[in-house]
Amino acid sequence: MECELRIFSPRWGRDDVYGVNLQRESMTVALAPRVATCTWRENRDPVWGGEDLETILRNDSIYPPSILPRLFEHVWTSWRGGEIDDAAAARELEALTVWLNEITRAKPATDFWRRYF
Repeated sequence: MECELRIFSPRWGRDDVYGVNLQRESMTVALAPRVATCTWRENRDPVWGGEDLETILRNDSIYPPSILPRLFEHVWTSWRGGEIDDAAAARELEALTVWLNEITRAKPATDFWRRYF
């Protein structure tokens, strides 16, 4: 299952399109050429590899809550386990994106804070 998420980038003042690909053995979140990969491990927690998801986002001045990778995992494992189908997974990823964009747009915008993040 593949979908595109429009994530607001304060660095550029526009939405960037991130690709999400859910497969049985892995999930990727990418803003080409940067890719974060989460790999399934039977009877263990999934493990993230490639580039760090938060680092990819921080490069565009997006500072997500630390739970964000786990939320992506929750959608993926629910999809992988058959609890939700492709359409539901895409809807939940979009809902997650709306939340992330609201957080990003709500960060302080004074000159004092703009210089910091």
